[in-house]
Amino acid sequence: RVSCRIINLDMMAEGKGENLACLLKKRPVGAPSVEETFEIQKVAKPSLSEDGQVLIRILMISVDPYMRGRMNDNKSYFTAPFEVGKPLSGGVAAEVVESRSADLKPGDKVLGFLPWLKYLVVAANTLRKLDTSVVPLEKYLSSAGYSGLSSYLPIKYIAAPKAGETVFVTGGAGAVGSCACQIFFSYGCKVISCAGSAEKVKWLQDLGIEAFNYKECALEDALMKFCPKGIDIYWDNVGGEMLETTLNHMNNFGRVVCCGMISQYNKAPKDRYGIKNLFLVVTKRLKLQGFIMSDYNEEQRVAATKELIRLICGGKLKTTETIMNGFEKVPEAFCGLFTGKNLGKMLVKI
Repeated sequence: RVSCRIINLDMMAEGKGENLACLLKKRPVGAPSVEETFEIQKVAKPSLSEDGQVLIRILMISVDPYMRGRMNDNKSYFTAPFEVGKPLSGGVAAEVVESRSADLKPGDKVLGFLPWLKYLVVAANTLRKLDTSVVPLEKYLSSAGYSGLSSYLPIKYIAAPKAGETVFVTGGAGAVGSCACQIFFSYGCKVISCAGSAEKVKWLQDLGIEAFNYKECALEDALMKFCPKGIDIYWDNVGGEMLETTLNHMNNFGRVVCCGMISQYNKAPKDRYGIKNLFLVVTKRLKLQGFIMSDYNEEQRVAATKELIRLICGGKLKTTETIMNGFEKVPEAFCGLFTGKNLGKMLVKI
């Protein structure tokens, strides 16, 4: 069963052929703001000019926490920062409207990493054609896309889980965390997770994951209760004090996969939390490793995608999406990532 939660159902009064762009209006200091950080602007609708090009209409936009780093005026992850006054960019699903490519025809659904505009002209060879008869379109931006890949590949190549090991996943009701929980579970691990609301905790529990609300208890006490024999693998989406506390509970030779640190994204470098017990990495012989998706080659990503689709179709990877409707909701959707408004993947349907 496909699960998604659609919120904010008021539709925009957009002209059918009107082109819009979502621009970075101003670099945020602290948390991004709908009004101050973003600007929705009308722009010219493009047309095809060369063979090999396609005109596409964006159907869905993925908003992701890592993009916050690209709003700063310095290199983030592996790429340059967003430019003020220019469209932001990220994962999108789209439909081909016109084509001058033999590989794509009007009506084809495609996936790309593209600027946030309603209509775009792009080279057909930069897009991936999608088969929506296998999994729904939104899954290609979540569990069958980068959210799934960002969990499956590091789990396989960094965490290297073994059946019976205890795993703790923070942000378990998020896009990547929910995939990580279930993929660890498929390895035969005991999986513990936490989330920030009763709704999210129940959703995890319904998947068979032991979970607790981190806002309603001390993390130290919760880990003593749920992980009495310690933690073998920690999947960290949060960083800061959660990382520090969890290190106290790691078993010898444990692995810490540093996926994200959302608790620190909106802080200036001087204000970020300093981990005080890193010496445990030495005494417990821990492995801490971060990753970015470009660490993995095309062959690895293709094989992982096939496995993710197999898990989805087999009912072993169940994810949900929070979907906002209308291009003008992109800023609100992005800001909502930092206030816990999403259950699963946050998407904007255009």
